[in-house]
Amino acid sequence: MKKLLEVLAAATVGLALSTAASMATDMKMLTAWGPNHSGTANMAYGYITLVEEMTGGEVSIKPSGPEVVPGGKQLQPVSSGVFDLIYTHGLYHTGTTGIGAAIDAVNGDIEKRRMSGVWDWVDKHYQETQNLKVLSIPTATTGFRFFLKDEMDPNKKLDGMKIRALPSYNKIVGSLGGTAVVIPFGELYSAAEKGVIDGLVWPTVGAVGFKFHEVTPYLAEPAFGTVSYLIMMNLDKWNALDADTQKAMLEAGHKLEQDTVGVFNKLLEEENAMMVEGGAKTTSIGYSLEEANKLFADRAMEVAIEKSGATGEAFRDFVASKGM
Repeated sequence: MKKLLEVLAAATVGLALSTAASMATDMKMLTAWGPNHSGTANMAYGYITLVEEMTGGEVSIKPSGPEVVPGGKQLQPVSSGVFDLIYTHGLYHTGTTGIGAAIDAVNGDIEKRRMSGVWDWVDKHYQETQNLKVLSIPTATTGFRFFLKDEMDPNKKLDGMKIRALPSYNKIVGSLGGTAVVIPFGELYSAAEKGVIDGLVWPTVGAVGFKFHEVTPYLAEPAFGTVSYLIMMNLDKWNALDADTQKAMLEAGHKLEQDTVGVFNKLLEEENAMMVEGGAKTTSIGYSLEEANKLFADRAMEVAIEKSGATGEAFRDFVASKGM
């Protein structure tokens, strides 16, 4: 009898462990950039770690980068459920919606974004139009900057120069006399090295991993705007999760937002020092921070309207009504 009880006890434990293992959820995330990008390393991978911690290991997320699906083509595979999550930036899918790109023009205070309803507005938009649930909008208030091959001439500015820029930046590029051109991300280093472009606009944090300072050694100030990334999940798969898992994944997203500002401010100091040590120098674009921010914000909202029409106008008006 004792032996039988031991066998039954062992079987019960084994069944419990098997059931727990079967409840574990494995997810797949697409990231627009690889691990040498500071955002991927600290935001995407940081979110993965937080989710695993907050779910007690019940949710694990496997990341795949642009070597699997190019960064600009990742939204659809997640919307359709081929992948579960995505880490990206709105500028990578302006052909689908301009709202994500316009978040960069919003006040970077993450708690105000939530309390004002801006965060919920963006979430609702992506749910209704892209079948995606927003989990986090981690934001680097360190902004964007120009990386130039030559020092800025205060008289000529960027007259006649070709600058790689995505839609949100081209107004500030044009105002300086430059021509905004589109170059695929993977070709940026060689394009600058060969003189195809005279510079590029890129987030202030993250350039060092791609060694842009080797071919565009002048770091132009001031940096402007915020860089707001998006972590989202296929809505159908989100709705299939239990309430506790959903709560944990949202809390992980909020915690990531809270951590990101300080992490990126520190990274900016570290990466600037690394680039200067590697030969980089600073120059000026000739604008005050206030002037640069306005040019950038105006254009970012224009992109939202150009790409999303009345929805873009509604977002601009809502953000303005909240003083954000």
